[in-house]
Amino acid sequence: MKNEKYMKMKNIFKLLIFMAIIILGSCEEKTLGPVIQNDIPPGPVEIKTFTAIPGGFDVSYKLPDDKDLLYVKAEYFIKEGEKSEVKASFYQNSLMISGFGDTSERTVKLYAVDRSANVSEPVEFTGSPLEAPVNLIQESLIMAPDFGGAKFTWVNLAEAPVSIMIYAEDSLGVIQLQHIIYTSVDSGRYSIRGFEPVPTRFFVVVRDRWDNFSDPKYPESPDSTITPMYEARLDKTKFRKVILPNDTDWNAWEGRFESGYDEDYQSFTHSQGDHSMPQIMTIDLGVKVRLSRFVVHQRGLEQSFWAYSHGNPKRYDVYGSVELPDDGTGDLNNWIQLRDQCISVKPSGLPNGQNSDEDMIHFFQGDEYSFEVPIEIRYFRFAVQETWDGAGFINFSELTFFGDIIEEIN
Repeated sequence: MKNEKYMKMKNIFKLLIFMAIIILGSCEEKTLGPVIQNDIPPGPVEIKTFTAIPGGFDVSYKLPDDKDLLYVKAEYFIKEGEKSEVKASFYQNSLMISGFGDTSERTVKLYAVDRSANVSEPVEFTGSPLEAPVNLIQESLIMAPDFGGAKFTWVNLAEAPVSIMIYAEDSLGVIQLQHIIYTSVDSGRYSIRGFEPVPTRFFVVVRDRWDNFSDPKYPESPDSTITPMYEARLDKTKFRKVILPNDTDWNAWEGRFESGYDEDYQSFTHSQGDHSMPQIMTIDLGVKVRLSRFVVHQRGLEQSFWAYSHGNPKRYDVYGSVELPDDGTGDLNNWIQLRDQCISVKPSGLPNGQNSDEDMIHFFQGDEYSFEVPIEIRYFRFAVQETWDGAGFINFSELTFFGDIIEEIN
């Protein structure tokens, strides 16, 4: 009985060894490759049209009748000795070529490539692209004096991703790169600050991702300088809370009225949400000032997923007065409207909850509004008409003011 049991165990062991030998013997190294393997190249692409665009071409073509076609590629030289290519899948019959920095004649070759990596004979076209976006943007640039610096406006109809590099001389007269603006929207505006009201040299260079550079753009003044307008940053320790009958309670939900101007960008002011629009805040600035501009920082600097959302103000009007109107009601009709329809800008225009890098840079810089004709005021009223997400409550982090101070009060 014992021997019989031993023999059964021995047979099972032999069977296991035999199966292992079969399994191991069937394993051999295999090289992965295309599902369809041949050495027959696809037919050539047939170019139907090519259209010059800023810095490149739009190309349409007819695909060859090859069942294993994978993609079409275009090869060309961005600059001398710098080869580049663009690919389009076999689902497409067009592609866009970009990156040329001038309008000199270029030759572009198109190839069909199949799943076995076979490449067709090339077909080519020769043409001149339209003026590169960096040059078009440079031509559109306008520079003008601004409070504490200079303002720059431009047009980018191609919505090309570019860097706008602003240069200016420092206090020692040395030209330095002061700021880089990264943008891909159809137009833009930017002001650079922190300069004394003396003639200052500025210029701008536009660069794209292929390292194409525009020529420098200088101010149109005879000496290529801009003289910034004088302004000072208002001292927020002089600000005082004012409560008028139609004002909103800004002390709700852990917010405080004074947090709207406490220089703490992590704190916030917050309304209850039970007040109809507009919801109004009134501040005594503590000085008589010709207000040049103000900046609104949204709540959320410590939690940036609240950017352009969560009751942050999107549309507002601003009012001012040297003296509090005698009516005592707070009726906005008795105040000077400094600006109407101040709109918080989201550069990308993406839906709520989706923010580009450019959006977040703007979010941290704040929404800035200037006054073409500064008006002398002491009291400022912030009247919010709409929030980014339609919330009934409003919260924001900070208000900051700049201008030409006429008289100290507090």
